[in-house]
Amino acid sequence: MTDDFSPASVPRSKDALWLRVASAAALAPAAIGASWAGGPVFAGLVAFLCVLMAFEWSRMIERAELTPVFFALGLGGAIALILAAGERYGLAYLACAASGAAAAAAATRGSGKWKWAAFGAAYFLAPSVALIWLRETADGGRGFLILLFAIVWSADTGGYVAGRIVGGPKLSPKISPAKTWAGAAGGLIAGAIAAAVGAPLLFGGAANAGHIAMGAGLGLASIFGDMAESAFKRHFGIKDMSGFIPGHGGVLDRLDGMIFATVAVTAVLYGHSLLAGLDG
Repeated sequence: MTDDFSPASVPRSKDALWLRVASAAALAPAAIGASWAGGPVFAGLVAFLCVLMAFEWSRMIERAELTPVFFALGLGGAIALILAAGERYGLAYLACAASGAAAAAAATRGSGKWKWAAFGAAYFLAPSVALIWLRETADGGRGFLILLFAIVWSADTGGYVAGRIVGGPKLSPKISPAKTWAGAAGGLIAGAIAAAVGAPLLFGGAANAGHIAMGAGLGLASIFGDMAESAFKRHFGIKDMSGFIPGHGGVLDRLDGMIFATVAVTAVLYGHSLLAGLDG
């Protein structure tokens, strides 16, 4: 594992592009395959990623490995996802809340770190439960999940390529010196294209303005997630959450946009299902 407690301002090497591509090529088929299979396979993958994210989050705020915060978030996340896999979503979210409370109680005293420990449960555990709901319970969940992957990955790639090629004014130099307005525009456009192409393939019909708006909206959510993660790392003075994924950093570095996009799409779909139930 690389030394991740280096200053946040240290830029990534230009040679990291091939590592990003190689890592994505290796991980994407596994993610899509597990999503297609659903059930215990997908829940197991999400649970495994939750444990890794709990490790990275606790390591960031405590500056140490295998802390009580890690065990509180990791164990709580595993319990929450077991409950979610059994479609007991209310209890799963209660488990997330209990995990956050336990992590806060376990955090180093007198430093304010307990707030960050508790926030971890809301930041990545609760969205992980929502991801299980999206795959297993929402109408067309498998298709929506695959489409979500396509949009977020396309937005990330489009933003990276446009930022590197076009450059220009920075989006927010104090939060993330490497991100540009051109990269943000490239991410939105790539997300919209992914939705316009992917939605008809997965659900039939022709591409329409709704697909484009959905792709751009989720692409924007992905960008917000990326910026939020950058702000967290800058606050704690680190470059990457870990070195688990070559070229990307840590699991949270790779899934930051996915977390925000998952919250956005599940909120819309869950709200739609509630309204449909009322109309029925």
